[in-house]
Amino acid sequence: MGLMIKQQRDGTLRPQWYGVYTEGGERKVVNLDVAIRGTPPASLSLRDRGDDRFERSREDAKNALASFVTEASHKGRVEHLTERLIESKSGVAPEYVRIADLLAKWTAGGGYSPGYLGECRAVFGRFVAFMQTRNPRAVFLYQVKPSDVSAFAAAMRTTLSPRTCAAHMGILRPAFSNFLPVGAANPFTAGKKAKRKSAANQSEESIHRIPFSPQELQDLLSATSDDPFMAGLITAAACTGMRRGDVCGLKWADVDLKAGIIAVKSSKTGAQVEIPIFNPLRTVLMACQGNKSEYVFPEAAKMLAENPDGLTYRFKKIVAKTMEGTTPTALPSSTPPADVEAAGIAAISKAIDAGARRDRLLDTLKRYCAGAGVRRIERATGRARSSVSTDLHAVEDLMGTPFLRGQTGSNIKASIARLTRSARKQGQRAASTRDWHALRTTFVTLALSAGVPLELVRRVTGHATVEIVLKHYFRPGRAEFKAALTGAMPAVLTGGKPKRLKPADELAALSGKLAAGTATAEEKDRFRKLAAAV
Repeated sequence: MGLMIKQQRDGTLRPQWYGVYTEGGERKVVNLDVAIRGTPPASLSLRDRGDDRFERSREDAKNALASFVTEASHKGRVEHLTERLIESKSGVAPEYVRIADLLAKWTAGGGYSPGYLGECRAVFGRFVAFMQTRNPRAVFLYQVKPSDVSAFAAAMRTTLSPRTCAAHMGILRPAFSNFLPVGAANPFTAGKKAKRKSAANQSEESIHRIPFSPQELQDLLSATSDDPFMAGLITAAACTGMRRGDVCGLKWADVDLKAGIIAVKSSKTGAQVEIPIFNPLRTVLMACQGNKSEYVFPEAAKMLAENPDGLTYRFKKIVAKTMEGTTPTALPSSTPPADVEAAGIAAISKAIDAGARRDRLLDTLKRYCAGAGVRRIERATGRARSSVSTDLHAVEDLMGTPFLRGQTGSNIKASIARLTRSARKQGQRAASTRDWHALRTTFVTLALSAGVPLELVRRVTGHATVEIVLKHYFRPGRAEFKAALTGAMPAVLTGGKPKRLKPADELAALSGKLAAGTATAEEKDRFRKLAAAV
């Protein structure tokens, strides 16, 4: 293996270095695509030295030749035959991309947001590190096996949430598809047609959003009386069942106040939906008229683009403040650490399957109960401070009671964690159960509970699984559609007069409010009258 410089027929030097190596007993010469720089020796013999620039280009050529020979040895005979066939047909030689170079290849060309680039660095870095441990002999993409991918996915599930795992695979899968040589199977798509898990197993692993009751929804809307921005958005989401993005991106072109209908395409499925405009929503829309924007809620559209998590936090903050009276208070400061530790261990063991996450939560809890703070646990374990804090709050969620030192039951972040999230058996991040999408769940639940035909509800939500049914078998007129929903939905959404409960049901509801200490003077008076009549 060595270098050579070539001359043209007229005696001038060719501008690139060439390399010479042996493969299968055959001498091969390859253009290394490394420019010859500086002044070569007068003899043109590589036994002699040229100037400094020439010698530096010689070193670059040596490195390029070594890399080329290494790559050629990994390709093997079958890959070379495939390469020759492809090159003869297309005129372009296939490229064999290294696993370590996938990030640079995938993000080449720019145009990506800083957030996406950061996510890519984390995903590809995690995969490269995993492959170096599991299968260090795999250098190129085509050497990654489906079993490697399955093992990588299993390793991720021990520390990451299902959603994060899916996001990782959603980045790696197309990256492999783009840079695998022609004819090579993508290991990330192997087994994609495998039989799905049974409905029973799926229900055990899924954590569904919790719908608000009519009274909770009324309390939620009342809590936004001093926040017009959130009041309008929550009213729109509750009265339409639309997703957060569709509410924030609602345009005046999709609103027909005269007909009392919103006709818009779902941003997620592309399905056309039609939604009656109930009176509370009409009031909001009338107040927004004349805002000189194509959007009904221009501030929300801007915030959705710049800070979507801010919208979620503001909503969850309202939920926490509204429902705080029903949450447990912090453990008394006199509670012995041993009691906290015992309760925490029991909660963790019951909710979290055996594995790395359970071991980490138990270790963090025991260190904390032994007197170590977050910073000391960080130094002792090497885990990031944010991860330690996340683990401690996850234990609080599992116990249903805050125990962190210096924390009180009125802490808004602790309230948000208790009221809007639920810990998972797998993954680090808790599932969100009371967020914007819970309003969509609320709309569907209330409608179906009120006896609204399923076809009408699906026409509002635009679920893709029933598009064929709606298109070919069910096309009611707008007037009947609107009348059916308006007559069946609760007054909190339609703006009509609320239906009075039966005396026995009303008495039970008022008893619960008296016990919780949330009954108003009017409700206390009503309770006395009902009790006297019994």
